[in-house]
Amino acid sequence: MTELIYAMGPLFWVMIIFAALALGVLAERLFYFHRVNINSGDFLRGLSALLRSGKYEEALHAARLLPGPMARVVESVLCRPTLVRSELRDIALEATQLEIYRIERNIRVLLTVATVCPLLGILGTMLALIQFYEQPGITDTAAVSPEIAGTLHQALMSSTSGIILAIPCYLFYMYLASRARKTVNSVERAGLECVHIICDARMTDEKNS
Repeated sequence: MTELIYAMGPLFWVMIIFAALALGVLAERLFYFHRVNINSGDFLRGLSALLRSGKYEEALHAARLLPGPMARVVESVLCRPTLVRSELRDIALEATQLEIYRIERNIRVLLTVATVCPLLGILGTMLALIQFYEQPGITDTAAVSPEIAGTLHQALMSSTSGIILAIPCYLFYMYLASRARKTVNSVERAGLECVHIICDARMTDEKNS
């Protein structure tokens, strides 16, 4: 580790900061997706049973007890059960749009780290070469082999460290982005299903009455 710090210089600490930032974002997003992951099928079937029985308050209470964007979108629809289908649909879509920011929050930080770290590595390589050629007399006489080896080692360590950090960050970004898209689709589907359930239950009640 000491050799790596010496070889990379201040850029080592810059990359450590980026690595810590990426790790924090990854941990927070994984915990978020784990916490809001609910079985949408069971949730909607339970809501359907309550709504068909006319138990709107119980359905609303059940939605409020669950965490995550799906429950909040369904709750926004259940708060206005008397509206027509088109208005309920608009409410569901608007509520979904409001949840997208929470679902995708901080994910692009990983993409930023994956993009910047290789550039930092290249910067470290260029600085090492510049520092080497700025040595007095280095262009006038043959360079000593240890000096060349040390410069190449510093340059390679900088570039390699940037790439090593960038690859997992980019892979985790792709994973979390895919997870976010699936969550958004599930939330939107749940909101629209709730609209259909409310309207169908209301039509059934009107026919029975």
